[in-house]
Amino acid sequence: MLSLGLSVLSMPNDDPYNEHVGDVSTPITNPRNKWLSVLVVLVRILVGATFILSGVVKLIDPVGTMYKIEDYLLAFNLTVFSSWSYVVAVLLSLAEFIIGVNTFLGSYLRTTPILLLIFMAIMTPITLFLAIVNPIPDCGCFGDAVTLTNWQTFAKNVVLLTLVIFLIQYNRRACSVFHREIHALIVIWTTIFGLGLVYVAAKYSPILDFRPFKIGTNLATAYFGNDDNVVEYDFVYEKEGRREVFAIDSLPDETDGWHFVERQERATAPKQDENDLLDHFIVYDGNEDVTEELLSHDGYLFIFFSDDLTQANNDEINKVHELYDYTREYGYPFYAVTASTPTEIESWLDNTGAEFSFLFMDRTTIRTIQRANPFLLVLKDGEIYHKHYISRMPNEMLHTVPIEEIPMYAQQEYYRPDYRIVFLVTLFVFPILLLYFTERIALFALRSFRSWREKRKKTKPEIKN
Repeated sequence: MLSLGLSVLSMPNDDPYNEHVGDVSTPITNPRNKWLSVLVVLVRILVGATFILSGVVKLIDPVGTMYKIEDYLLAFNLTVFSSWSYVVAVLLSLAEFIIGVNTFLGSYLRTTPILLLIFMAIMTPITLFLAIVNPIPDCGCFGDAVTLTNWQTFAKNVVLLTLVIFLIQYNRRACSVFHREIHALIVIWTTIFGLGLVYVAAKYSPILDFRPFKIGTNLATAYFGNDDNVVEYDFVYEKEGRREVFAIDSLPDETDGWHFVERQERATAPKQDENDLLDHFIVYDGNEDVTEELLSHDGYLFIFFSDDLTQANNDEINKVHELYDYTREYGYPFYAVTASTPTEIESWLDNTGAEFSFLFMDRTTIRTIQRANPFLLVLKDGEIYHKHYISRMPNEMLHTVPIEEIPMYAQQEYYRPDYRIVFLVTLFVFPILLLYFTERIALFALRSFRSWREKRKKTKPEIKN
């Protein structure tokens, strides 16, 4: 994308703010204008990248953004608007993404800075108020990908607002990457891509998982810790009657008079797990903590989760009934976990005909594990093997053999965030690059044709009357 930005440092000869295809661009000759244009491009990249990141991570996980909005509504007693939280989450994230792309590419030189200013003029005072009141510790402006405190968010917005004011004044000092006729195509593609991320999250699951409960996370290790202390060695050396202790990577040179005395063992504390949210994976049976019972089980274990049974999607609840019967027949542990009240549980059991009982967990933790209601978590030896929407569970025909013979369960899901990030970037950028080079080829052909036509007019003999 940096190569695309180089073209914005050339300005049209007749009107430096014109963006139409017919213009012929010439390099800037004024050094001051040149460096100002470079600064404009750098500010565009910084502001645009910030908005793109903020929009994309929330579009990848729109339900997580919805939860954050609901937390704010609950904190300010505005739950009457909760039914709109998902729509607001998608529209807000999509707006950030589109504005970010337009800023990055320099599209709509006049309009984009105005939209940025409106956005920041609204959000900056709001984040100041949130920093003072602090109703929710994490602002959620970058989803679960980057955690910022409310004061950090306000400081970020102050910096962005300053940069946006700069763009209001000087944005037209550098051209767009694309001519105006192409800008609408960029917006259309950005919208399609953003809504595609929302669709994947709704139909399957977020394509990138920024939460601690990823496929492959060993909950048992996080819960019980690693009891095996790591043994390290210290080495004692003596010089002129003075003894000192050295680590193995900093041993002294014996030619300087140091003499080895002894080696000492030192046990270090086991490394602590970095995911604090794993500490909240606590399951209760009434008032009794049964987390250890679940996570200490060897082999496969199934957990059916619903953070709110009154809002659960029961369209395919028969798959859960089939799985429950299957686990009883083959001896696999099956648990149901919710944050609903006993009254809500009883009502749900009557409506669905389910025969299993429920354990309890904090609602925020359930929502953090997976963005669905309900969903299935499959553990093997305390490790997360699968996370399923109910619609993606195997059908009844597969529940006739041991789990090791069911391909969907026998092999662990494979989560490679680096591959997925490369795929997403390539998928989004490739059409833009293709459009860029297509535009350049078309402009080159058009200008070559005009040049040929002008030369022909000059060389064509005049017709005398």
